[in-house]
Amino acid sequence: MTDTTATATPADATLPAPLDTDTLRMLQDSMTRYGQDRYGFDVHAANRQSAAGYGTQAWQDYADMGWLAAPLSLEDGGFASDRGATAALMRYAGEYLAQEPLLASVVLCGRLLAASASAAVAERLQQLASGARIFALAHEEPAATDPGGADPTRVAQGRLTGRKVFVVHGDVADEIIVSERAGGALRLYAVDTRQSGVHCKAYRLVDGRGAASFAFDGATAVALTDTSAEATAGADANDSALLEATLLDARLALCAEAHGCMRALNRLTLAYLKERRQFGRPIGANQVLQHRMVELFMLEQETAAVIQAAQRAPAAGEWAFQRAVAGALAHTITAGRLVSHEAVQMHGGIGTTDELAVSHYFKRTMVINRLLGDRDAQLDQFILADAQTTASRRAA
Repeated sequence: MTDTTATATPADATLPAPLDTDTLRMLQDSMTRYGQDRYGFDVHAANRQSAAGYGTQAWQDYADMGWLAAPLSLEDGGFASDRGATAALMRYAGEYLAQEPLLASVVLCGRLLAASASAAVAERLQQLASGARIFALAHEEPAATDPGGADPTRVAQGRLTGRKVFVVHGDVADEIIVSERAGGALRLYAVDTRQSGVHCKAYRLVDGRGAASFAFDGATAVALTDTSAEATAGADANDSALLEATLLDARLALCAEAHGCMRALNRLTLAYLKERRQFGRPIGANQVLQHRMVELFMLEQETAAVIQAAQRAPAAGEWAFQRAVAGALAHTITAGRLVSHEAVQMHGGIGTTDELAVSHYFKRTMVINRLLGDRDAQLDQFILADAQTTASRRAA
């Protein structure tokens, strides 16, 4: 899932005004309490070793608390994909190593479903919000150098053929949203993974979360937008713009998840420096380690600041938002790598063991840093968006 876009996207076309501060704070507090009381490292370890690879009880708890309803409208009890609420959810996922498919099902597919025009979408949203069905986005296709060939996806008369790779949480998805690009246009289709025309190869990522590759052989595909001849041109444009805007929001959500990992790593490392004794005193008494810890804390605070700045950026225009998100993710990747490496180094050899949570945060950070484009890809996008923003200002 490393798609990067070089076009401006209607970033706020489907999103209402942000949640008020009090509502957002209550949501954050409820997530913190749940993580502290019911999602400790022992729970993460058990979920990681389970057959599903995530906590089925935790998933139902999220539904009962309304977290999975985030993409729904405010009138339907959701948060309308509010960026502050999404950041709080993904910060929780990072800080407590939540294995559940929050990014794939809620952030990515929830946003796509909520903004799509199809009679079947409302039912799918309710199933997502209740925890009854899990969704995943299948967008990446195999490269031409792949042993199996490129084999792009194609839909003809409602039947899907081709392949998709690296579908995060595709191993547990009941339904996947598949992108098809034909004739320069992009369409989105819902595909039930349990049907005979879908072949799934599941595997685990380095951080323990599941993923899958799919091969389609005449699978039934339901369009998320109107596919009639009269609506074709408009639907094509809407599907492409919607996917690009959703991926942009997902990158911002990844920043929040990485920030949650930083918070946890700094908390664990500081506690270790206070507890570990050498030569009759805590190793944290060494001024060099104190200075390094302060630097890590500053990186954590800087990351929070760039995330908040990016959340406010849509008001400055589409290209300004792309620039802010690309810059935020590039900074977050750099900061996350440094914080995770320093945490392992200051813990010593024990920091690399499965028995210690630090190593799992390290692996989660590694995956986040590659999931939707690495640092170089984000810097390239930042340069492009910055040039477009400057040109727009001069034209105005």
